[in-house]
Amino acid sequence: MRDTQTTTLIRPVLLTALAGTMLTLPACAKRVGFWDRTKQHQTEQELAQTQSTRSTAYFTPEHVESGSNVQNTAQSANTNVEPKVKPIAQSAPPLESGSFAANSSASISTSSSPDEFVNNGPVTSAAPDPYAPIPKPEANSVHGGDLSAWIYSNAMGIELPTESSTPATRATVNVRKITDAYAGSDFDPIVTPDGRNLIYASTQHRPTADIYTKSINGAVVTRLTDDPAQDVMPSISPDGSTIAFATDRNGSWDIFLMPVEGGNKIQITNESAHDLHPTWSPDGTKLAFCRLGQQTGRWEIWVTDVASDHGAQFIGFGLFPEWSPVAGTGIDGGDKILFQRSRERGDRAFSIWTIDYQPNPGTAGRETEIASGADQALINPTWSPDGQFVCFAAVPYSQSWVNSTTARPDMSTIWMVSVNGTNKVKLTDGTSVDLMPAWGRDNQIFFVSNMDGQDHLWSMELSPAVRAASLRNPEFESTFANVPTDTPAAGE
Repeated sequence: MRDTQTTTLIRPVLLTALAGTMLTLPACAKRVGFWDRTKQHQTEQELAQTQSTRSTAYFTPEHVESGSNVQNTAQSANTNVEPKVKPIAQSAPPLESGSFAANSSASISTSSSPDEFVNNGPVTSAAPDPYAPIPKPEANSVHGGDLSAWIYSNAMGIELPTESSTPATRATVNVRKITDAYAGSDFDPIVTPDGRNLIYASTQHRPTADIYTKSINGAVVTRLTDDPAQDVMPSISPDGSTIAFATDRNGSWDIFLMPVEGGNKIQITNESAHDLHPTWSPDGTKLAFCRLGQQTGRWEIWVTDVASDHGAQFIGFGLFPEWSPVAGTGIDGGDKILFQRSRERGDRAFSIWTIDYQPNPGTAGRETEIASGADQALINPTWSPDGQFVCFAAVPYSQSWVNSTTARPDMSTIWMVSVNGTNKVKLTDGTSVDLMPAWGRDNQIFFVSNMDGQDHLWSMELSPAVRAASLRNPEFESTFANVPTDTPAAGE
């Protein structure tokens, strides 16, 4: 059993209990009537002639629909005469509780006054002036000063919900929800090499996570693992045949392999240390992963050969490694590996780094910080398919989050930046928690967000962000690629 210290270190990388609270909208319970004012402009003589044949009350939908014959409750004669004054619009049927409901205080009056009910009660015997200006609601009224809602309330015979008087909030646009589990959380998304399917971890069927797959444009989900332990952080091989993932089914966290359709699992690492977040080399022969060092007490990056038992190689310190999908983009033809690393001074927040790895003779170096932020932790870095751009999540510094015992920040946003640190673009906005971006094809990014109150997977169209970045660098849009390239970028 892991001790409390180890559990505390592991907690921030799990994120398996990210359930939010659904927000409820306030309901309006008041309904008001609106009559055709042009027909109310009649002389006293005309009003007297129609006194015995006109309804003296405004009928709510529970009693009579608009346009039907109205019975005068005060007179016994001429009971089927249609009133000369009718509502402009047909009254809506009563709605269910919690929505727009008919005013419970409205009732049929037996008053002999010829004048109509306006809003909720009878007016005086004098006919109202139809051209009199409509008084504005007071600032502290139930309408909250929302003049547009107030005007339409009178025009349609229904009180509209008013907008919040709080300052305008930001929100992410061009997004689409991909998963919609009724319970639990969806996280750790990756995209298959053909760009058609997502593979991800989810707690939708039990408190512990399993690995799932689904079509990006479909609703059917397939569970690939079914174990009471935690199965998280999937990574798919470049040929799309094999999934590597992290699991604690043997007591400590280890890296396992399985076919893309599920089935038998093969254990790759079996150290007593915790191994997490596997990532494939471009040729599919090696895996990089992060290990909580037993001697250093820090997160370390290791590389192992999938087909041999020669043991893993330590190449540096870092967390959540991501191997570049394009080989040879590093110095001297090496491969770039992306990762996050904590500062060793100050607030010790994470920033985004790369390291160049030489498969032969198996050396690594040239550590490069490509993105950092003041009062921010930059986490969950991921490559674009062409290896030239990086997406990551930015978590603003919050004392409540730092001191919290949970892994959930107050909020976070997704950003995009080129591998050389230029053309930084903010992709998501608002107060939601947006994490774990994964790059797909056709200018799409997939990420975890609680913007609907629960942690689901969402997609975003990146074309507007690409155009925004190209304003600073016109060549950005023409060099942006959706699929891996076969040659290194110019200048590398």
